[in-house]
Amino acid sequence: MKDVAWRRVTSRKEFVEAYADKVLVGEDLRFTIHSTGNISGHVDGLELIGEWYWEDGYFCRTATLNGEALELDCEIIEGCGNQMRYTREKGHGASSVVSLEQDLPE
Repeated sequence: MKDVAWRRVTSRKEFVEAYADKVLVGEDLRFTIHSTGNISGHVDGLELIGEWYWEDGYFCRTATLNGEALELDCEIIEGCGNQMRYTREKGHGASSVVSLEQDLPE
């Protein structure tokens, strides 16, 4: 089996085209990163609300989870097919993978 080839997203434009305004899902995660600079969704059933911006090749976000503030974090974003991997602390922290939610036929 071939190794998965992750490719780093390097610009805000590229990020918006690939992931903004689309529902992203993962284990106990379902959220949307809006092209307007907002974030909305749920983590473990708790409400996630935040804001984001692109700076020096990093996706940076602030958010609240169930009303509790999360610290500012700037993350490396990588893509592979319909998946997005984000690595916290400018690539030095933990990584998580989410997938684009696919529209199901009716």
